[in-house]
Amino acid sequence: MPVCYADADIMAVNIDIIISVLLIITFAYAIFDLFNKREVPNVFAYISVAVAFILCLTYWNTDMLIGFAIAAFIAASGYALYKKGFLGAGDVFELITISLLLPQQPAPLLSSAHQLGMPFVFSVFISSGYFAVIIIVLYYILAAKRSPMEKSFKIEKRKAVSSTVLLSVYIILILVMHITIGVGISGTVLLLLLAVPSSIMLVYERLINYRMVSLINPNELTQGDMIATNLMSTKEIGYFSKRSKAFGRLATSELIKDLKNVRRKLPVYRNAVPLAAFFFIGVVFSLLFGNLIFLIIKM
Repeated sequence: MPVCYADADIMAVNIDIIISVLLIITFAYAIFDLFNKREVPNVFAYISVAVAFILCLTYWNTDMLIGFAIAAFIAASGYALYKKGFLGAGDVFELITISLLLPQQPAPLLSSAHQLGMPFVFSVFISSGYFAVIIIVLYYILAAKRSPMEKSFKIEKRKAVSSTVLLSVYIILILVMHITIGVGISGTVLLLLLAVPSSIMLVYERLINYRMVSLINPNELTQGDMIATNLMSTKEIGYFSKRSKAFGRLATSELIKDLKNVRRKLPVYRNAVPLAAFFFIGVVFSLLFGNLIFLIIKM
């Protein structure tokens, strides 16, 4: 393969090395997420960012500046989502690492679709989300362990109607894309593979959430745990809020300290989606086929 990007004459690094490091690091994140109780060691997270930062310096051109700018955006937005309890700290560090290692989407190995300078981490995010929607529906509805909380689950008529509307919108969008830009059969299939699970997820969203959580005592909380406040009643939230001003989706050291003697159980996302595994799938897919949106348009 050629050397990275345009200014190859100044401290350039072969793209094979960059991609190898990227695959090794993202695979390691996936392994930790899948087999280490969703915990990524802090040391590994820090080292991955440091390695990516050093390799980004070797671009020594506009790609370096692009990498730093995208990483800064990811860090700021990711930290905000982490503090709100919507994203794990390890996920933020992994996205920063990806954005530094490959600032822009390289030419895909198995597709001729032009990438228009798209940031690589955005391609990864799009394809990761695509496969996550499909696998989440298949796993959590068909294969995941049942939760005691789901006894109260009932399909709501409002959700069923919204699901039907969403699927109809997808079908109309596919038809419009077919007429206007000529999306072919393969592109249509890819869009339908997203449309159907998305519609199903809308109906079974609460059931899926039930199967992602475990009921645990507050003294079992660890810093960074995500509390399923969306599955708690107003009364339950009020009970814990009175005992800790820090109560929210994110389990902080202050919250854990305040609730250490409380015996009332909390729903915590202990069986949640292993995002790092989907990020690895997204990295591999984006390297092979490029940005999913451009691939669908091309097909």
